[in-house]
Amino acid sequence: MKTTGIMIKNLRTSLNLSQEKLAEELGINIKSIQRYETDKHKPDVYTLVKLATYFDVSTDYLLGLLPVEESCKEESSKVFNNGSYNIFYKRYLDCKQNHNVDETTEYYWIYEKNGIMGGQTEWIGYTDETQTLETRKLRPIIATRAIESCTLMYGTPIIINEEEDVLVFRLFGGHAIVKKEICERYLPEFLIL
Repeated sequence: MKTTGIMIKNLRTSLNLSQEKLAEELGINIKSIQRYETDKHKPDVYTLVKLATYFDVSTDYLLGLLPVEESCKEESSKVFNNGSYNIFYKRYLDCKQNHNVDETTEYYWIYEKNGIMGGQTEWIGYTDETQTLETRKLRPIIATRAIESCTLMYGTPIIINEEEDVLVFRLFGGHAIVKKEICERYLPEFLIL
């Protein structure tokens, strides 16, 4: 059975992160990372949640509490047998961790989960004369504020600035802050909801 320390070390090394860089990213002491990875100490609940959020895995996964089949499923969807992340999952994590947005460009806030699509919208009319069904369209948002709000309410969104990021969003779903021109070109199904 893999210990919490082994899980943390495997996740860290699969992203080619040093212990120093991970400690810096999480705002914790490097000695703590070293102690966690050698199983000399267990992370407290707050740190465990930070680690799970950073690596986008469940706390149960980090603690080794998932049944074997669920643990294998979670790991295989993200990690190759050699212990490194697959290219799509690595790009997904990069999109979640890199919040570079161009303040001169318009962005939309969209989401997709279990086949349900949505986003931050504005009303544009009704679909029929009986006025029973509304039509809505995406509305531009202030990207930096949307990232903050989304993180507080739903977790860290991915940032879609390039065509390659669209595939990652289609694979993993969730909340995303997407550049308007990318959305119009590659995600047109989100424009009218």
